[in-house]
Amino acid sequence: MSNLTLSIEDDLLKQARLYAVQHDTSVNAMVRDYLKSVVEQVSDERRARRLQAVENIQRIAEQIKQENMIPEGVTWTREDAYADREERWKR
Repeated sequence: MSNLTLSIEDDLLKQARLYAVQHDTSVNAMVRDYLKSVVEQVSDERRARRLQAVENIQRIAEQIKQENMIPEGVTWTREDAYADREERWKR
């Protein structure tokens, strides 16, 4: 475990120590728990955004399939996918 040095106003530190004593913890544990909760929240938000993106892609793919927007048997190569980009770079 690593150490971290913080600069904090005296009054805030006194209040934090008082709170910590009242809640049977330490300022160190409070800071550690807070940082952990922030990191977990960000991780949860990223996970939720990825899940939402996958669901959107699946919904769009299903819509394309149901509406027969791509004729059966049509396939693309990597070159097909990037062909228009090559044209743009030539300009």
